[in-house]
Amino acid sequence: MNPQDGALWSRNFTLSCLANFFYFGSFYLLLPILPQYVDTLGGTPAQVGLVTGLYTMAAVLIRPYFGQLADRIGRKKVMMIGAGCFTLLFMLYGLVNAIYPLYIMRVSHGLAHAAFLAASAAYIADLAPPARRGEAMGVYGTSNVIAMALFPAWGTAVISRTGDFNYLFGLSAAVAGAAFLCILLVKDLAVANYGGRPAGSFLAVGKRREVLMPALALFGGATTYGAIIAFLPLFAPQQGISDIGIFFTAFAASTVASRVFIGKLSDRIGRQRVILPCMALVVGAVLMLAQLSSSEMLIIIALLYGFGFGAFMPTLNALVVDYTPPQDRGVALGFFTAFMDLGITAGAVVLGFAGEKFGYTAMFNSSAVVAIISIAVFVIGMRKVGVQPRE
Repeated sequence: MNPQDGALWSRNFTLSCLANFFYFGSFYLLLPILPQYVDTLGGTPAQVGLVTGLYTMAAVLIRPYFGQLADRIGRKKVMMIGAGCFTLLFMLYGLVNAIYPLYIMRVSHGLAHAAFLAASAAYIADLAPPARRGEAMGVYGTSNVIAMALFPAWGTAVISRTGDFNYLFGLSAAVAGAAFLCILLVKDLAVANYGGRPAGSFLAVGKRREVLMPALALFGGATTYGAIIAFLPLFAPQQGISDIGIFFTAFAASTVASRVFIGKLSDRIGRQRVILPCMALVVGAVLMLAQLSSSEMLIIIALLYGFGFGAFMPTLNALVVDYTPPQDRGVALGFFTAFMDLGITAGAVVLGFAGEKFGYTAMFNSSAVVAIISIAVFVIGMRKVGVQPRE
């Protein structure tokens, strides 16, 4: 597919969406049972958090550099490195018999995760027709959400029925291997398409307003997400709500709907006209969550939050691509997407201290304040961006 011809559903795009689905499917198979696995190794609750944190920290720190590598040697090569290592590492989990080797495994897995995410984001950015870039980002992002809706339940069911962690590791490796095969079948874009000059450095690209401002906006939204996924399971029962699964079901459905339709809308009316209302929905939903009182209210919050959060991230992603030349897209998107993990970590860890001291209501309100500040910084910062979006 020539990105300029306006076609979206090419063979390469379809295979990329399938690769993303299987890749995150393997990730989500393991995610819900990881605390149980740490427990079988004799780990403490604090070590459960460290196992999660090491993975995220490794992914955040190295992702922009993998993005830069993808700019230099090609997207497909780095995607294959990431997905290939991701697959092989699942096969090694069964050899771990103590908590400290598991730390090494999680750091290694985080590095592989960084490689795949940075390169795949740049590949889709290159592949998407400029006039349908927001739509492409939104549709591609739904593959992750659908995986999130399906695979955690599968992983939990496997352990509930068999109690065999090695079987689950093998299953995760097989699903990740399917992602690798999909990547193997996509056609890499010619290196010449990435531009005539060398890729910019991580710091030089990251300091550009058109990259930094969307990244800060993403950080604010991701902070609310980190607070919700970490503490809603504890907060909802305090409010008399035992079934929180309905939140994530409604959230996933609303997210899919928003990514399909709002990305396309941003292509027509402009990114910022979509981003700001969606961020407002996120803030409003979180403020409502702080006043949670019923299951019906929780569903409404999930629908509003999922619609806002599901749309603003791929639209911000498209905005970064609009302003970034092809030869810098890998490092720019590596820098940008790293702020998602930073925000989730801040919401789950930093705001967790606020929740412990002042209560969950104050914590959710604080996350909304962070999001509001990020919106203000984004609006002011983007007003000073003088260049025109790039094709």
